[in-house]
Amino acid sequence: MADDDDDELDETEDEDSDETDPQEVIDALRRLRDADEDASLSDVLTLCFANDDYEAQLVPQEAIDAVMAKYAMDRDLANGGLDQVAWNHGALATRGYAKAFRAVGAIENGTLLDRLATSVEDYFATHGADVITADLVHHFIAWRKSQGGPSFGIPEPGDELAEPLIEFVLEHASSLPDPDGPLPLKPKN
Repeated sequence: MADDDDDELDETEDEDSDETDPQEVIDALRRLRDADEDASLSDVLTLCFANDDYEAQLVPQEAIDAVMAKYAMDRDLANGGLDQVAWNHGALATRGYAKAFRAVGAIENGTLLDRLATSVEDYFATHGADVITADLVHHFIAWRKSQGGPSFGIPEPGDELAEPLIEFVLEHASSLPDPDGPLPLKPKN
């Protein structure tokens, strides 16, 4: 896997194009199915983002869910960290992100996200939503301090997710569509 792979999860998809080049999809499938030494996180991301355009499932849904969870958290991660994700997104969404991360092997962030979801839920139950929203920043800071945030001494989510994500997809390579077979696109509306 290339050294640049960890950073790829922190880059945004090209917004000028709504569709992935079919040849890129075929090439990514070929490298991943063959467990080619050139298979990379870029290949996994290509398939995750192109998946909705194809009739066939290009990668396991767990991989897509993990990538989409990472992207859903990005703004709050950049703004404050995982505790800010839990506070702003709420316990239910945070547990969903945790589940998606753990499903592909990003255990440390998954475990922390679960802990933060429970903690934010408990904090709101103890203090009450009305009291908290009356002085939101004060309560967030108090809750954050109680959690030891914003730095938790574990890899950043994108860094931790990168390697297990590609390993997960490679473990499921035999279930990926045949790059030399038909890959019909979904009809456009």
